[in-house]
Amino acid sequence: MSEAERKYIKQVDEEILHASGESLLKLQEIDKSTQLSGRSFYDEYACTLKKTPEEKVVTKTKTFDNKTHH
Repeated sequence: MSEAERKYIKQVDEEILHASGESLLKLQEIDKSTQLSGRSFYDEYACTLKKTPEEKVVTKTKTFDNKTHH
């Protein structure tokens, strides 16, 4: 795992810990989806943010540019 990936995971974990309201509901949807599909939560989170930037789950921290590690 690269340093960028570790940093991204840490950022997402922090965002999860501070989520509430609609953000928390979206995170729960992503979690449920990944449990059923077997896909990585972090990959699904990144794809969800990339597909709908206007619906970003969390706004407290800097958004990670997932293009840097693909």
